Amino acid sequence: MFINRQWLGLQSLRLSAFFLIALVLCPCAPAEGSFVNVTDEAEIGYLQWTAPAGWVKHVPEVMTGGAAVADFDNDGWVDLLVTRYQSTDTLFRNLGDGTFESVSELAGIEVVAPSNGAAWGDIDNDGDADLYISVAGESGDPLRNLLYVNHGDGTFSEEGRLWGADLEVPNWHSGFSVAFGDYNLDGRLDIHTCQWAVTGPGNRSVLLKNTGLSGGFFDVTAGAGVEMWDDPEAAEGPEFTTQAFTSRLTDLDLDGWPDLVVAGDFGTSRLFWNNGDGTFVDGTELAQIGGDENGMGLAVGDYDGDGLPDLFFTSIYDGRQPAIPNSGWGVTGNRLYRNLGNRVFEDATDDAGVRDGGWGWGAVFFDYDNDGDLDLAMTNGFETDRMETETPFHTDPTKLWRNDGGTFTDVSTSVGITDTEKGKGLLVFDYDRDGDLDLFIVNNEGSPILYRNDTVNDNHWLRVKPRGRYSNRDGIGAVVTIFQGDNAPAQHREISGGSHFLTQSEKIAHFGLGDSAEPVARVRVRWPSGIEQEILNVAPNQELEVIEPGSPYEAWLAEHFSDGERAAGVVTDQLADPDGDGLNNALEFGAGLDPRNADGIGPIGIFRGADSGERLVRYRHRRLPRGVRALIEKSTNLEDWQPCDAVDLEAISVEKTSDWGVEIITSRLVPEANYLRMRVVIEP
Repeated sequence: MFINRQWLGLQSLRLSAFFLIALVLCPCAPAEGSFVNVTDEAEIGYLQWTAPAGWVKHVPEVMTGGAAVADFDNDGWVDLLVTRYQSTDTLFRNLGDGTFESVSELAGIEVVAPSNGAAWGDIDNDGDADLYISVAGESGDPLRNLLYVNHGDGTFSEEGRLWGADLEVPNWHSGFSVAFGDYNLDGRLDIHTCQWAVTGPGNRSVLLKNTGLSGGFFDVTAGAGVEMWDDPEAAEGPEFTTQAFTSRLTDLDLDGWPDLVVAGDFGTSRLFWNNGDGTFVDGTELAQIGGDENGMGLAVGDYDGDGLPDLFFTSIYDGRQPAIPNSGWGVTGNRLYRNLGNRVFEDATDDAGVRDGGWGWGAVFFDYDNDGDLDLAMTNGFETDRMETETPFHTDPTKLWRNDGGTFTDVSTSVGITDTEKGKGLLVFDYDRDGDLDLFIVNNEGSPILYRNDTVNDNHWLRVKPRGRYSNRDGIGAVVTIFQGDNAPAQHREISGGSHFLTQSEKIAHFGLGDSAEPVARVRVRWPSGIEQEILNVAPNQELEVIEPGSPYEAWLAEHFSDGERAAGVVTDQLADPDGDGLNNALEFGAGLDPRNADGIGPIGIFRGADSGERLVRYRHRRLPRGVRALIEKSTNLEDWQPCDAVDLEAISVEKTSDWGVEIITSRLVPEANYLRMRVVIEP
């Protein structure tokens, strides 16, 4: 830890000693393409579920079917995990030659359970991917979620109970999607789980905080303000229970803190804004979302290229007239919510042309043709042994909509997407490392389909793979932005640990570059820690790994000083003052100043307000989730210092700057104090 100080004299508005500052007034063409079913060729055929003889198929088993991808053995090739209901889940290792091999037994993936949703996340930041799986069934041994911890040698051990993430119940679970994300930005991945049919406190949707301590995860759902179970015996709580299918921790208002969005059945979808203090507030109604009648799948992405992440919820569309009686579900179809900023969305479903997707489940935004905008795919289809009114949904075709400038065109058949089975989960990944995204579909009670993307055009691509050091190692929550130059619009991608519906795609930022073969002018990564990095003149058609600096201070040094200067350490020490302005590096870092230029800008100043005698304090500070604190302290004698609180400094305005994490705050100074100083604390 290092503490640095600058102080301001308030006594008689005149210059004092000890470096006291006097307080005086002062576009690309669309491309058709071809997806080829290579399931058999890739050797990943399996049956997701086989109903026992005489079994009456009903929920939840007819809604199951998960998968997730990650390079679990760190050999550079993305592997595939599929959940198999009431069977051993299968881990397919990517051999790098277009084929996979099952390594479940060798890896220790061996528990037989009613497995459902799946996601990979490095929960212990040790450099390898761990696996979390939800369960959905009326009985089983065990009837608990599974957490497979990666030992780094290709093997796992199931440690759900040990880590406090098992959520074990005696007789009923309807667990669906699971999502990783660092909601409190402490550098450790937390987990959100979705529960569809909630019967009590043991099987509701929960937010699990990763403490990094013995016991691992703790249920913080109620305290964090994201309780979605209407407990009939509780005096306070939500007015209804969310029958949650899919969730995502994602920064929708671009304030740096992951928000929580949930797709819920029977009109119960929710959006919780992150307050930045470990709590959330329900903003569903004010955000003008939640009109989806049966939210099931969820896709998040900036489909219109305005820099704001948009939301797509899958639901049920039935255009039959007259309407056919059903069991209470809605029939008005999907919802696409366009982000307008300021925590408000508008319904753009019909303008975009994506309402009719049949009985929808999983959905994903991805740039299948590498033309620089996000296209949209979704799975669909439903069947039980109980309701004849579901018959039209048995053979719903999978949808692929091409983005044509903010509206979508159904190109499914023309590009070779012909699946008409009971699709549930889907995901995208570049399994053959050829620079385009392939599509994997899980069919309930059937075989999967791996569609290899063989789109032929002249478009180029760039893939950016963040590796966190101060943030979580997976870089989940990092936002990658590219600027191609030549007036091309910026593209934004967030690294997601969330779900589309029971599934998780590759954790990488994939960008189509259109027909430009020129280097990408700038690649910017905004890490969950608040650190920002820029890489200039990046060649296309490559996978670029970006490694986060080990601390915010280290990132700041890299921004301002050369490799040689940092190696010498003469001008980069926290006490150094390279520009000779009397402010050392630690203070200039905390205030967001340039250590190489004495430009006369101080971190703190005071001026008179409109009212006689009113004093306004204006100061700069770097606001990061952790790593630096810039405090304003008061004194009457330069010896006894006390921190100013919200009463002392009544905030008037907060102005963001172009520097990462730096704000300029104007406050009304209330206390009778002779001196103010800024104290900067840099945490290790």
